[in-house]
Amino acid sequence: MIHLFRKNQRVLMLLIAALTIIAFVFLYNTEQLDDLANVQNPVIYGKALTQVAIDRHVKNYQLTMSLGQYDLLRKLGGMAQEREAALSEFVWNLIVLQHQSRELGVEPTDDQVTDRIKNLPLFKSGDQFDPRKYSAFVSEQLTPRGFTERQLEEVMRDAIRLESLSAIVEAPAAMSEEELKATSKIFQPVTAEVLKFNKDAKTANAPVAPEEIAAIFENNKAVFNTTETRAINYVAFDLPEGSKLEGKDKTEALQKLANAASGITDSIAQGSVSLETAAKNAGLKIEKLAAFDRTGSQEKNSDPKATLVAQSLAPAAFLLAGQGKSSDVVQSGDAFYVFEITEVNPARPLTLDEARPQIEARLRSQKSDQLFTQSTTSALNSIRSALLSGKTLNEAAAAQGATLENLTGVVPAAEDATPEQQLITASTLLLKEGEISNIAQAPWGAFAVRLTARGPADPKAFGERETEIRTNMIRNKRDLLFAEWLRTSREAAKITMPGNTQG
Repeated sequence: MIHLFRKNQRVLMLLIAALTIIAFVFLYNTEQLDDLANVQNPVIYGKALTQVAIDRHVKNYQLTMSLGQYDLLRKLGGMAQEREAALSEFVWNLIVLQHQSRELGVEPTDDQVTDRIKNLPLFKSGDQFDPRKYSAFVSEQLTPRGFTERQLEEVMRDAIRLESLSAIVEAPAAMSEEELKATSKIFQPVTAEVLKFNKDAKTANAPVAPEEIAAIFENNKAVFNTTETRAINYVAFDLPEGSKLEGKDKTEALQKLANAASGITDSIAQGSVSLETAAKNAGLKIEKLAAFDRTGSQEKNSDPKATLVAQSLAPAAFLLAGQGKSSDVVQSGDAFYVFEITEVNPARPLTLDEARPQIEARLRSQKSDQLFTQSTTSALNSIRSALLSGKTLNEAAAAQGATLENLTGVVPAAEDATPEQQLITASTLLLKEGEISNIAQAPWGAFAVRLTARGPADPKAFGERETEIRTNMIRNKRDLLFAEWLRTSREAAKITMPGNTQG
């Protein structure tokens, strides 16, 4: 950001002081996009997306997370539970965002970017921008890993682009008084009768025929493969155990470690020697790591330290071409690593016998769920018919093997309501008094609920939460509008990959 801060060069001459190191796990966990990395030149807006461009966007994802730009991550799909799905969605959606920003003429100015960076909590002391924290961040966390200030600026540009486009797209979001009134139900105490259906051994042990397993295997052979694993030798460069260095001292110590690690990579590159030879010449100890998969999981090791190293190095290890290849310097936390691939166990197709256990387990689970849903739905229909014929709910429930419990005066939005009570009362929100809900799934099995009475809402409780409710409902509507805009924009982008098309 130096070229944006030329007006403040005098301030930037201050000495570098203490910096709280942030989230190396996010900034330097360089997992790549498997679905993109394995495809040659995916296309968006009619142009091929090169691996260099993909890598640049992956770096931006990591930096976006470390800088705490969670709204940008959330709205562009970067918070998905599966890491690879999150990266993939974020990359595609970020390209769409940048394209649409240019098309609509809402590109951020340099002054806006500067102001945004200066207002990041990460770079503040109290309420003021602290150039010492900014400089320490650059020297400790960007420079050693090949990140630049321009990448930091680009993340801020993306955050401003998102805000500008969101303001346009989400402007129609509004909330009527009728909608607000309808939400008052969550503050009305519920009295109800709950029909509970517990899963039994019969549905949990649904039969699976051998021919069913064989058919699934034959139709999905491409899915059933072993997991590729790799083993490595590595050299670690880290601070002494128990080190409490801070600020400038820590910066200098980390830079020395990074330089030492770079010396090993230079020796390997210049002398065409193995890591073992380069480490021996430097008087360093070689560590061995048993085979691990892309997540760093190991079958033959339970040592916590080795597990952490494997998880840290796995993303970089699976980017190398294969056995005998050496890495660049990889940083994880306050440690630097250089490693060499010593073993590659490629993924291979599973045989039917190898795949049988997982196919059988999946089939049995699916069948059990289907049987249970069918049996509980049938039981609820029988209960409804019994009630029409004059039976009590207690009698009808007993005839179908369901248990009947009472729920009295539970407010759905109450902070002291249990998770089970919240789940059950949520099923009453669309019911009128006397009506029975459909079957809903629960941890113990399933349930249906008959609403007996709904009491008046506590005006005080509703009043105290009204602003929060309005805010949340408007936010949800805005998110829906943005998601729909993003969906249609992605369709217009015509994202394609060999053998696949996605919108």
